[in-house]
Amino acid sequence: MGVTVKRERPDQRRHHRVAAPFYVTLDGHKVRCADWSLGGFRVEDFPSDIPPPGDVLPFQCSLPFQGFDVSFEVRAEVVRFDLETGMFACRFTELGERESELMTHFLEELVRGSMSEVADTIQRIDVPVTPASLEPKKKIGLASLPIKRWPVKAVAMTGFYAVLGLAIFGYTALLAYSNFYRMEVQTAVITAPIETVTSQADGRVAWGRFKPGDAVKSGDIVVDLADNQLERDIELADIAVNERKAQLGFYRKRLNDELERMKGLTTVEGKNLDQAKVDLESTEAQSTAAEQQFARLAILHRKGFTTDTLLENAEKLAFALRKTVESKQIELKSRVEIANRGDGKWFYTGQTMVGDLSQLEAQVKLAENEVRLTQSKYDALINHKRRLAVKAPFDGTVLEIKRVDQGTVRRGDVVAVFEQREQRQVTAFLNQDEVSRTGLGDEVLIYVPALAETLKGRITQIDRTSGFVQEQNVAQNPGYRWRGSVDRSAQVLINFQDTRRVANTQRYRSGLPVVVVFPQRSNFGLYNIIRQRVSTVL
Repeated sequence: MGVTVKRERPDQRRHHRVAAPFYVTLDGHKVRCADWSLGGFRVEDFPSDIPPPGDVLPFQCSLPFQGFDVSFEVRAEVVRFDLETGMFACRFTELGERESELMTHFLEELVRGSMSEVADTIQRIDVPVTPASLEPKKKIGLASLPIKRWPVKAVAMTGFYAVLGLAIFGYTALLAYSNFYRMEVQTAVITAPIETVTSQADGRVAWGRFKPGDAVKSGDIVVDLADNQLERDIELADIAVNERKAQLGFYRKRLNDELERMKGLTTVEGKNLDQAKVDLESTEAQSTAAEQQFARLAILHRKGFTTDTLLENAEKLAFALRKTVESKQIELKSRVEIANRGDGKWFYTGQTMVGDLSQLEAQVKLAENEVRLTQSKYDALINHKRRLAVKAPFDGTVLEIKRVDQGTVRRGDVVAVFEQREQRQVTAFLNQDEVSRTGLGDEVLIYVPALAETLKGRITQIDRTSGFVQEQNVAQNPGYRWRGSVDRSAQVLINFQDTRRVANTQRYRSGLPVVVVFPQRSNFGLYNIIRQRVSTVL
């Protein structure tokens, strides 16, 4: 069985890729994988439709092992594809412990060469043999030997092996020190608090003046969210405000016209009052003359110089004019009182009251209130639109904007990711065996390869379970499913001891890889008890 083993650099892949026989079945087609590893597999020349990236599909896998085919089912996610070559690659999302151990054993045997076939035969190598002399050799001193026969090579090789032995011994001592007293972890990185902001409604995003990588202040608007229904409501509210303002302008125009009309009527009323006064004075003069005429006729009637008819007519005329004077006085007094109480809002014609000034003023007040209400509704919609905008939750940096400019978004989708670079720390990823040898408060060494600097830190948090378990679909498999102990699923958070040395956020920015050296603790309980008691005594 010819096997090709491909090795990748440690920072590129986590597992060995091999081209050993490994078969997968999808949609009734059983094909052999071009290469595979514990992380996934790659298929070429697939005879059916290529699944798109992002699909999680069930696969029936078959692994030839010791003359038998071991079959099992997995679920994998398509991560890339090529339609021209019929290639697609998948990443395992659900791999059982039994299947993982079987594939791990198979890969380890391949890497060690226990399962590879010998393709070529061993050929003989003919070595010429020189006959040896049977006479004993005489001892010759170094001084008598020629220079070309001095044992330089033996001395050089002795010195070389001595130096090599010292190097191996020192390296062995260093390994023992590192493995028993110190633990070096290269899977660590400088991190900073990250906050994701989601959309509060369905709509369309519009980028502002900030782009990924820009520094922002708390409350700055990074992305505006345009909700179609909200935009429609805002436009209708704006139209309603303009409509109410136009109606208010109409009522105010009518009010101004009514004021001008009432001013004219007030002028007319003043003229009428003056004319009524003149008419009253004229009537009073006529009444006085009639009274005097009646008095003269009464004297003449007593002397017998006039008739009864003339006297009676004069009396009637005097009485009528007196009553007319009283009537005109009452009317003039009423009109003066009404004119004084009217305040120019209405006009008395002598029979009816005219004037719409009070009604128009009430309509103007009502229209002003309607304008204020519609304006308040418009302002409320604008404020709601502003609240929908994606704002910076703190002073930091825009790490990523998940949607393109003018792209659509749904409620709950992540729109932007912010990073608070001022509060940085180191996150180390350990496996389950390594995390059990760490402790809270331990002082560690932090080496930054990119800057060639060594810093000191202290462990503040140990999280073993957040990356160790995988939450499953509740409808299919409720609960949790444990992962293998070789995965770096534990997280250890480390704070810098001297924060002034890492004050430059651009130099010590998040994402910078670091190497952390932990003081290794023992898992042996008796050893820890003895060590603790010795430390207490000392």
